[in-house]
Amino acid sequence: MTTTSSSAAAGPPGDRHIRVDGPDGPVTVDVDAIEQRIADGLRPVVDGGHIDPADLAETVAGLVEDARTLLPAAEARYKDHGGQIVHGFDAFDALRRRLAYTRPDPRRSPLNAAICAADLARSCRTLLKLITDPVDPDWMVLTTW
Repeated sequence: MTTTSSSAAAGPPGDRHIRVDGPDGPVTVDVDAIEQRIADGLRPVVDGGHIDPADLAETVAGLVEDARTLLPAAEARYKDHGGQIVHGFDAFDALRRRLAYTRPDPRRSPLNAAICAADLARSCRTLLKLITDPVDPDWMVLTTW
């Protein structure tokens, strides 16, 4: 698994892209865009506050796409370097199944959709960490996946 930064050639300062090996070849990941969607997904929801359904739907769709992009690369990198799966529970398979679930409609259930967005954001944060941090074969994936 190769992870290379292309931030110098990517454009304006703070525009970070990395190239990772996925199962179907190299994939370019826009780290800044993913981190922004993660922050949007983890934005606190104030009781009685307004949730914009269109913004929330866009955030959830982006996080789902991010997870689908990051999952194969993280899984390949993690398992290829001897990473452990906790007690036979494969967090990657669990996340893959959750990505296939029907998510709450932000127009009908905005709070449930916000909870779903936060859950997806935490998963994406973990996946991004798996593909960007140095490999540690003793690290276990302990998440809410």
